[in-house]
Amino acid sequence: MNPQATGQEKFQEFLSGKTAERVFSWPTGHPSRPTGFCLCHRFYPATLWFYLKSALLLTVLKLPFNSPKVVLLRWYGARVGRDVLISTDVWIDPTFPQLLTIEDEVMVGVGAKIFLHLFNPDHFKAGRVTLRKGVIVGACSLIGPGVEIGEDAVVAAGAVVGRDVPAGKTAIGNPARVVPLSSHHTEEPESHE
Repeated sequence: MNPQATGQEKFQEFLSGKTAERVFSWPTGHPSRPTGFCLCHRFYPATLWFYLKSALLLTVLKLPFNSPKVVLLRWYGARVGRDVLISTDVWIDPTFPQLLTIEDEVMVGVGAKIFLHLFNPDHFKAGRVTLRKGVIVGACSLIGPGVEIGEDAVVAAGAVVGRDVPAGKTAIGNPARVVPLSSHHTEEPESHE
């Protein structure tokens, strides 16, 4: 990144993928005042277009139909692989969808939330979220910006994930802790007749 660039210029470089960083952070004033990072503080037509696109995405994500979700996320710049299932009532941050990568054979459970940016009282943070091949994201879980969920990992229902989850592991709890993936029993259950 150009050391003389403003925060907004550096952020545009980050969004366009010109940098290898997974997380962008910049000091700001309180988010109740314009910071330059929120799309809602742009020129009126651009702000209106942002809100219309966001409303469309958030509405489609609530529906039980999978294909429109995948198509719309791709159209908005997210990278979405094959055989991806996004359940009903999922919330994906509509502000910077180009920061989201969902690889093949991923399932995102009912009511899961994926955040791609956040404001703290003194800084702005945005991060690429990557769900690697075979990931299962449990119902009502939350994934924060800059998190990578490794291949075949599981995010348990209700987990709050703010750090990476290694491949083949499970994230449980709030805040999430990583535990070994439990093995699945292939034996037939006993009959209790």
